[in-house]
Amino acid sequence: MPEIEIVVSKDGMVTIEAKGVVGASCTDLTRAIEEALGSVESRECKTEFYEQAEAGEQVSQQEV
Repeated sequence: MPEIEIVVSKDGMVTIEAKGVVGASCTDLTRAIEEALGSVESRECKTEFYEQAEAGEQVSQQEV
């Protein structure tokens, strides 16, 4: 089940982490929160972000 973990540090920095999702769906899951908070200062993609994308690329290469 997908989860969103939000941590607010003492200096006001907000960290949002999507858990239980693979591929770009993590950005879809956190988009509304990011927009509500303002600009995104940085983004770090975990290995799960690339799992679905790699599978899709392999399928595309086989179809060509």
